[in-house]
This record gives sequence, C-alpha cells and structure tokens, in this order.
Amino acid sequence: MVPPFLAYTGVATSNLTLVKEAARQAKLYRDVLIQPAGVWMHITGPEVQDYELWSTGNGWAAAGMARVLATLKKGPYARQTVGEQASLTGLIKEILDGVRALDTDESGLLRNYLNQTAWFGEISGTSILAATALRVAVLEPKTFGREYTDWAVEKMGVVDGHINTEEGADKGIVAPAVNPLNWWDTTPYTTGSPEGQSFVVLLHAAYRDWRKTQRGK
Repeated sequence: MVPPFLAYTGVATSNLTLVKEAARQAKLYRDVLIQPAGVWMHITGPEVQDYELWSTGNGWAAAGMARVLATLKKGPYARQTVGEQASLTGLIKEILDGVRALDTDESGLLRNYLNQTAWFGEISGTSILAATALRVAVLEPKTFGREYTDWAVEKMGVVDGHINTEEGADKGIVAPAVNPLNWWDTTPYTTGSPEGQSFVVLLHAAYRDWRKTQRGK
C-alpha cells in the first residue's frame, strides 16, 4: 500500500528520488517475504506473524506494484526509471507465475491460503490477482501474453458465476469470500465482503480496459 503512495507523491512533488524509492521498497518487501513457491508469505515481524501464502495478500502486493509500474511508465520519469520498471515487471510476474502454479482448487477459485488444500476457494484473492494480470497485460504485453490473459479471463468467468443474481437484499453479493476482518477464519464469508466486492469491480474494469487494446486483433 505504501509504494503506490510514494510513487504518486514523487510525481506530484517532482521528486525522482522518491519515485525510485517506491520501486526499491517493493523489492525490499519481496526480499523479506518471498517463499520457494514464488509467492509471498503474509506477515513477518515481532508482533504478528503469518508465514502462509495468503492469496489476497499476494493480490494486494501484485496490484500495488502494478500501480507503481503504471505511474513510472506513464509519468514524467519514464525514461529515468527504465530499470525500476523492469524490476517491478519481474516481481509481478514472479507472483503471478507462482499463483498460477498453485491454482488447483476444483472450484476454479484460488484458495484463501494458496498451498493449503484444506482451505476453500474464494473470490477476493482470485479477483484482485486476475485484475492485476489484465492490468499488466496492457502495461507490458510482451511479458504478459495470452497465457496470463486467458487465465485471468477464465478466473473472471468463475467469479461471475458466484454473483448472486436473485432479487432481494443479497442481490449482487459475490461469495464465498475470506472474512475481511479475520483471514484465519475457516468459515466462508457469504454476506458481502467490502474488499471482495470492490475487487470484483476492479476485475471488470481491468477487463474492460484490456479489451480495448484487443480491438482489431
């Protein structure tokens, strides 16, 4: 969450050092949290630890780095941050490759904890990671080609199948989601996760923008 803010602030204040720092911070996060599967553990530190591979956390990380990449690539410091852009692209690819390798739940959704088969597939992590794949396919199409976009579109189809379309108070709710206030909760959250609902919107927005780049192809 911090690196996108640093990047935006650096651009707004004409501070190239701060813009570059945003990319450096992402790399430092990765160096501490990366696991052999290619994805990040959730939390390490003196007060709270969660060494497992939380899908939503990896989604936040990948989406945040995609936002930084867009700021660098489309902002006034594009020429001065070519190395940082390449680094961010590699970090995002590493997460997406790891996530796709762990995408084995029979539901078609990513599990709350990616590598633990006892956990349920859920819409929050699935949506934000698929959205990120589509965003970076627009930013770096040579790196994120059909295998990434096909996967993301497939995930969107699965997520859309979990949208409640029946009339009533629950219409539009997407479930199951992880409990947004307790990621260790083994009970699927079905009453509408604000985080999960917003991620579904982000997924459809990313799909819309990606589709615009495909016209005529």
